[in-house]
Amino acid sequence: MEVHSFCTAIKGVTTKVSYSQNYVNLWKFAKAEHPREILNAMVKRSALTKTLVRMIRAYLKDQTEWDLNLGCLAAAYRSTPHESSGVTPNLLMLGREVRLPAEIVFGSGTVKANESVSSYGAYVENLKSKMQQAHDMARKNLNACAKRQKDLYDHKVRFDRYDKGDLVWYLQASRKEGVNPKLVFPYSGPFIVTKRLSDQNYMIQFSVEGPAKVIHHDKLKPYKGKNPPKWISKLILKI
Repeated sequence: MEVHSFCTAIKGVTTKVSYSQNYVNLWKFAKAEHPREILNAMVKRSALTKTLVRMIRAYLKDQTEWDLNLGCLAAAYRSTPHESSGVTPNLLMLGREVRLPAEIVFGSGTVKANESVSSYGAYVENLKSKMQQAHDMARKNLNACAKRQKDLYDHKVRFDRYDKGDLVWYLQASRKEGVNPKLVFPYSGPFIVTKRLSDQNYMIQFSVEGPAKVIHHDKLKPYKGKNPPKWISKLILKI
C-alpha cells in the first residue's frame, strides 16, 4: 500500500474519481473558508512520501533506477522509530518488531529465546497485550508532540485584524505554466477591504468594476505603502 501510493505520487499518475455533489459542495466551502489546500492531506504531500523521497535521493545513483530499491527503503522506514510516536510502524501494525538481515548474522534483539507459546489463545492474548501497550505509548507520545508543535506554531503565528477601507496584499495560490513560483513575488496588490465578515474572513475588492470576493485571513498581509493605485483612492471615497 505504501509503495503503491508512493509510486502513484512520484509518477504523477492521476485517476478519475466521481465525487458526490455533497462532497463537491463541502470542498468548495472548505476552500473558501481556509486557504490551505485540501490536497495537502493527499499522498503527494504526506510525510511518508517526503521521507521516502529523501531516502531515495541519498541512496540513488542513477535516476532511471529510482524504483528498484523501494522495498528495502520502505522496510527501513517501517523498522525505524518515528519521532512523533516514539515507536516503529511495525510494532503498531504487527505487535512485534521484524527481524532484520543483520540480526541473522549478529544475533537478534527482537526475539526472546525463552519465549514459549502454550496455545493459540495464549498467543493471541499476548499479541493483543503487546499491541495495546504499543498503541497506548504512541498515543501518549503523539499527544505530547501535538502540544509541542502547537506551542511552536502559536509562538510564530501572527494575527492582523483588518477594518473596512484597509489595504492588503493578497497571496496568489494559482500557478502559471512555465513560471517557477519560487522566483515570483507571492503577493499581488494592493487591494482594499470592503467588509469584515469575521476575524477570519474578509470581503476584498480586486478592481473597480470586478466583484468582491471572500478571502481568508491567512491569505492577506497588511499593505504599508504610501502610494496606492488611483482606483483604490477613488474607491475609498465611495466607501
